Amino acid sequence: METILRVNLNAVVWVTKGVIDGMLKKKRGAILNIGSASSVYLSSYPLQTLYASTKTFMAIFSRSISLEYKEAGIDIQCQVPLFIATKMTMLRRRSMLVPSAEMFSGASVRWIGHERQCNPYWLHAVQGFVLHAIDAFTIWYGQRYLKWMREEGLKDDGIL
Repeated sequence: METILRVNLNAVVWVTKGVIDGMLKKKRGAILNIGSASSVYLSSYPLQTLYASTKTFMAIFSRSISLEYKEAGIDIQCQVPLFIATKMTMLRRRSMLVPSAEMFSGASVRWIGHERQCNPYWLHAVQGFVLHAIDAFTIWYGQRYLKWMREEGLKDDGIL
């Protein structure tokens, strides 16, 4: 729990504070925060409440400071992907709907400076639209997946 708070709240605020003065002096710069689709496309994210809440903070923080610093030539953006094939998601094989970190980062870089909040991987944007449209089913299915993910994590930790 502490790690989620440190990475998704504290780090975002303190790193932004640490770089903003230099960007103001240069009258240009870019800050890219990686949020989560859990804060945009779904009305709730059961069993991942703290994670989704901190990602929602990140999205609002990014949007708000983007408005504050836009006139100073600083672009601040929050990208909100769905699942990416990483150790954290426990999805090791990539697919069309679940890109590798390399695939996502390529799309991510191309979107810097466009919108305050976006989903740069085009198939995630399509998925997000559908998820938002069928929110109740998505939450039911997502809760099933997250229960499985939690059980696997507890097994790995030797708790179950």
